[in-house]
Amino acid sequence: MGAGGKKPAMHEIAETRAAGRDEAFEQIIERIKSSGGKVVEDETVPLYTELGSNQYEIGTQRTVIFNLNKIDFQLIRKVETSFISGEGNHKHMEDSPTPRVKIILKKKLESSSDWLLVDMDDMF
Repeated sequence: MGAGGKKPAMHEIAETRAAGRDEAFEQIIERIKSSGGKVVEDETVPLYTELGSNQYEIGTQRTVIFNLNKIDFQLIRKVETSFISGEGNHKHMEDSPTPRVKIILKKKLESSSDWLLVDMDDMF
């Protein structure tokens, strides 16, 4: 590779990284179950974004609702495989070379109907 040259895409590394992230999420769920948690709901839905008057599928969202020690938790995993690029009238959709993964953990106390964000490290 010369100076200023574009690096070739490393598809194998991106696929391995994505598989590792999938496995890490499954390990979190297994850890919840081994700690006595009961999975109430496990749902995967498409994730959309709007660009002008059109909607585009940009990935998936998996929501796992579980109960642990009489507290309801919601574990959300968003995987974005596409993104909006450009500015103004030149915006367009592009495939992401590596999926962006975001994991969110929320809890709901028995006396409340609101979900509160929880730090994953504080849970275990």
